[in-house]
Amino acid sequence: MDKKFKRLTACVFSAILLCTAIPVTSDAAPKVKSKGYVAGNLTLFPQLDVNVGEKVTVTATIAKHGKIKGDAEFRFTGPDEDLVMEDVKVIEGKEQYEVTGTFTPSEKGKYEIKLMLTMKGEEKDEIQGAASGLIRVGDEWKYFFVADKDNKLKGTIYKDKLVNESPMKVSQANQVTGKIFRGNQEIYYLQVNEPTAEKGLQKGSLYKVKQGSSTPEAVKFAGDKLTSFVMDESDMYFTAYTVDNRAMLYKAKINSDKKEEVLENVDYATVSNGWYYFHDSRDQRLYKMKLDGTEKTKLTKDDTKIDVSKGGSFEVYTDAIAYVDSSSRHVLISKEGKHLQDGKQIKGKITDVVGGNIFYLDSDKALYRTQLASDKTEKIMDLKSDSIVEINIPAQYILYAKTNNELYKVQWK
Repeated sequence: MDKKFKRLTACVFSAILLCTAIPVTSDAAPKVKSKGYVAGNLTLFPQLDVNVGEKVTVTATIAKHGKIKGDAEFRFTGPDEDLVMEDVKVIEGKEQYEVTGTFTPSEKGKYEIKLMLTMKGEEKDEIQGAASGLIRVGDEWKYFFVADKDNKLKGTIYKDKLVNESPMKVSQANQVTGKIFRGNQEIYYLQVNEPTAEKGLQKGSLYKVKQGSSTPEAVKFAGDKLTSFVMDESDMYFTAYTVDNRAMLYKAKINSDKKEEVLENVDYATVSNGWYYFHDSRDQRLYKMKLDGTEKTKLTKDDTKIDVSKGGSFEVYTDAIAYVDSSSRHVLISKEGKHLQDGKQIKGKITDVVGGNIFYLDSDKALYRTQLASDKTEKIMDLKSDSIVEINIPAQYILYAKTNNELYKVQWK
C-alpha cells in the first residue's frame, strides 16, 4: 500500500510541476505553489464480525489546512470495487475536518477504504489530506444466551456462524434480559439484578464482553437500575432510575463513559427506524418521538393505561405495536396509534406483525400466522427446540439451540 501511495504521490507531484511550468497570462488564475500531504485517522463501525449486507459507518478526521477544494473522495479496494460511499457529510471544525459516510459490502473479503481531501491554504498552496482503514467482511455471527439446566437464572452466552462447527462460548452470565447487541469490538447485554421478581419492571446492569475476552465487564456509568436497553448503530439508549428514584431516558455513544439525559419520566423505551417508542411513568401511556427530540406523539387513548410496574408491557414490531393494558387486555395498534385489533384469538407470544399478518408462538411450541383482517389461523412450523434464539419473520427463518447448545437454522416458504 505504501508503494502505491508513493507512486500516486510522485505522479500527482510531476503533473503539478508540468502545469506550473506553463507561463500564465495576466488574467489567469494564480498558480499553485506546491502540494503537501497530511495524514488523518479513519475509523469504521462496526469492526467486530462485520457481515455481508451490513451497513458500515466510516468516520475520518483530517487536520485543517485551509478551505476544502472540491469534494471528499472515497476509494475502495477489495472484492467489490463498485462499492459507493453514501450519505457523505463534511463537518468543519476549528482545527480539523470530520468526514462521515456509509457503505454496505455485498461480498466477503478484505477491503481497504481510502479518503482523499484537497485543501487550499491562505497562500494558494494545496494540501492533500489522506486517511485509510481496513475491514474484513465474513459470515454472520449470532449471539445467544442458553440457561443452565439446573439453574435457569444462570447460563452461557454463545456465538455461532451457522456452519458445521460447534458454537463458541463467549462468556458465563446471569439471567440476560432482552437482545444481545454487537458493538465495535465488544458485545453488550442487560443482566437482571433481581431475577426472582415475577412481575413488573426488572432492574438490571449493563455488561460488555470485549473481543478475545471471556470476562464480562460492568458498564458502570450506566448505573445498576436499568429497565431497558437497545443499541442502534454507534449509539446506545437505555432507561434507568436515578438515585432520587426518577425514571429517565438516556443516550450515549458506544465506548463512552458519559450519558446524556433525553427525557424524564420514561421507564421503558426502544428505538425503531429513527423513532423512540416509550412508556411514560406518570400518565402510563405510550408515546413516540424522533431521535432528535421532535414530533412527540401520544399513541394510546386517554382512557388507556399501561402499568408496567404491575406487569403491563408493550412491544414494537415491524408494522405494529402490541401492548397489555392495566386490565390485562391485549391490543394491537399501528405505529401511528390506529387501533388494529384486541388480539383475542392470540393465545401465545407474538413474534412479529408484518404484511397484514400476526406471527406468534403458541404453548405447543409451534409458529402460527393469523391475518389481521380475519380470524383465519395457519400453523407454519412445529418447533421442538429447547431454546429459540431468533425468529426473523421478514427473512422467514428461525434459529434455535438444541440440548447440546448447537445452533440450527430452519427456513420456511
